Amino acid sequence: MKRVLFASIALAFGANAMAQTCASPLPIQSNSAVSGDTCTASNTLPGYGGIPSPQTEIIYSFVAQSANATISLAHTGAPFGATMFVMPSPCSSSTDPIALGDFTTPMPVNGLTNGATYYVIITGDPGGPADACGPFTATVTGILPVELQSFSVD
Repeated sequence: MKRVLFASIALAFGANAMAQTCASPLPIQSNSAVSGDTCTASNTLPGYGGIPSPQTEIIYSFVAQSANATISLAHTGAPFGATMFVMPSPCSSSTDPIALGDFTTPMPVNGLTNGATYYVIITGDPGGPADACGPFTATVTGILPVELQSFSVD
C-alpha cells in the first residue's frame, strides 16, 4: 500500500513538472487562483520576443471567449520580482508578449481573439538575476475561457 501511495505521489509531482511547458501547459480558469513555485520549473523559454529571460517559468493556457479579466500576481516568501506575460500562439521564444504585469501591477487580459489559445507565463523579472525564482499565487478576476452558463434538457 505504501509503495502504491508513493508511486502515485511521484507521478503527480512528475506530471505537474512536465505540464509546465508550451506543449503541455497547466490550465487557468476565470475567477480563480493558481499557485506554484518557479524554483521547481525549468527555463523552456529563454526569451519572449526581444526580451531575454534566463529565469525559470510556469506556463498556463486558456482559450479566449469574450475575455475581460485582470490577473493579479503575489509572491510569497522571499521576493523574486515575480513577472507575468500573456503570449499568443505560437508559444515560443520568438513570439512577442501582448500583455505584461508584475507583483505590483495587475495585468489586463482583454481584446483577444475568441477561440484562440493564449498562454500566461509566470517567471522572475527578466532584468533580475538568472536564479530569481520562488512561490507565487496568480488570481484571475473576470472571464478568460468559455464557461458553461446554463444547461437544460428538453
